Amino acid sequence: MSATSTKSIRLTEEEIELIRNLAKQEYLSESALLKKLFREGLRNHLTEMAVTAYTKGMVSIGEAAQMAKMPYLAFFEELRRRRIVVLDESINLKAELSDLAEKFEDERLAKVAGNM
Repeated sequence: MSATSTKSIRLTEEEIELIRNLAKQEYLSESALLKKLFREGLRNHLTEMAVTAYTKGMVSIGEAAQMAKMPYLAFFEELRRRRIVVLDESINLKAELSDLAEKFEDERLAKVAGNM
């Protein structure tokens, strides 16, 4: 069983009223609503961090999925939903370009591959 603890935050009167009204609308206790909102916010924050790391080339798609605490396919779908191009990381672009340059005897393509 995992350990739990209580954390406290200070809310403005406006925030308290928003929580109170939203809890009534959703038929939840205020504490249940706060926990739900916290989990959603945490999940969104982790996803944003992972998407940013992936798009900056800091991590692979698999590593980003782990950062986001999501299954690989769910993270892949999140990238697709955001219209972020996912490259096949198993392809060695330099080797592929070199092979194509040789196959088509293309010096310009060989030069590009050599500069990678």
